Amino acid sequence: MNANTMGLTEELRMMQDTIQRFLVEHVHPAEVGARRDDATELPPDVVKRVQPLARKIGLWCFETPEEYGGAGLGSFPFVVAYQAASKHTYSLPDPGCGVFGYDPPNILLSANDAQRARYIRPTVDEGRQWFIGLSEPSGGSDPARAIQTRARRDGDHWIISGRKMWTSRAQVATNGIVFARTGAGRAGISAFIVDMPAQGVSVRPVKVIRDHATNEMLLDEVAVPLENMLGGEGEGFSLAQKWLVRGRLKIAAQCVGVAEAAIEIAADYAKQRETFGKRLAARQSVQNMLVDSHVAIRAARWLLWDAAWQDDSGVDARNAASMAKLYASEAAFNAVDCAMQILGGMGMSREMPLEHWFRGLRVNRVVEGPSEVHRMLIARDLLGDAALDRAPT
Repeated sequence: MNANTMGLTEELRMMQDTIQRFLVEHVHPAEVGARRDDATELPPDVVKRVQPLARKIGLWCFETPEEYGGAGLGSFPFVVAYQAASKHTYSLPDPGCGVFGYDPPNILLSANDAQRARYIRPTVDEGRQWFIGLSEPSGGSDPARAIQTRARRDGDHWIISGRKMWTSRAQVATNGIVFARTGAGRAGISAFIVDMPAQGVSVRPVKVIRDHATNEMLLDEVAVPLENMLGGEGEGFSLAQKWLVRGRLKIAAQCVGVAEAAIEIAADYAKQRETFGKRLAARQSVQNMLVDSHVAIRAARWLLWDAAWQDDSGVDARNAASMAKLYASEAAFNAVDCAMQILGGMGMSREMPLEHWFRGLRVNRVVEGPSEVHRMLIARDLLGDAALDRAPT
């Protein structure tokens, strides 16, 4: 489907409706109790109980191909589904806290036959979780230069040593992908599958402003079999780029879904709440806040859909994904801030989802590339060599 045509297909609208009904029936009620108990996510027993129900109706591992047990959604239907699945309290950083399963990293589809057989289907069937070890203390937005973790070959193993930061899920993951330097420059970065727990790997939680902690990972002479290299030697950077495009689409879809939910809450509240003899909905200042957010969310949604459509069409979607991630993360943060302002004290309450989203969306403006980096990347695409202040080649 071309994202420039109006609306969604009937099939995609039905998928959205199915996801939203599933949330209303199985997720929203559990979240109400969890918020009152000051929980930071869905209780594990709820997730375990609801997962089989989601899988039974096909809401399982949205982006994993059907041959491996997933829903097999392309980029466009995936972002539509992910957007709908994000319209609930504990949608950040993972919609449903695992209710819809955990997709194996998309770059595993570039693995060889033996690796795909060993990892993809078991991940889907067993609900395994993965971490991605890309960012380091020296930075994450420019992996070609920032990566200092090194891998050297020793007999039938690669020996990896270094330090990774912001490795979400590392404390619970069964497997992970670590990017390490095997040479110089972009062509010197390789990717390795690490099976957990692994001797020489230690993980320390690093708390951030959202409810879910991320991790610092130390790798001290970690031995990885030769067959666990993902792709060929020096192909890690291109794999990272592929992973980041999908990651940015995910972030943008989350942001759009959460922002839509926040403005729905604020609009409903404004229709009911009265101050000084007038409903908030009749006050122009409130109308302007809601309208500005509504327009920005609509623009973010079209940028997201266009980027996903490009990715499905085989076009290089890196620039489009940057635009979608940049605009959606900024628009969503502003929309939730607007909703909290309209609800006043209730907007700050942990009995409402807004403050949870607010903190999560603040992280989304940095994760998968901060807004400033995406502006830089978009400028380079727009201005070419002039953006780097060098003569055309």
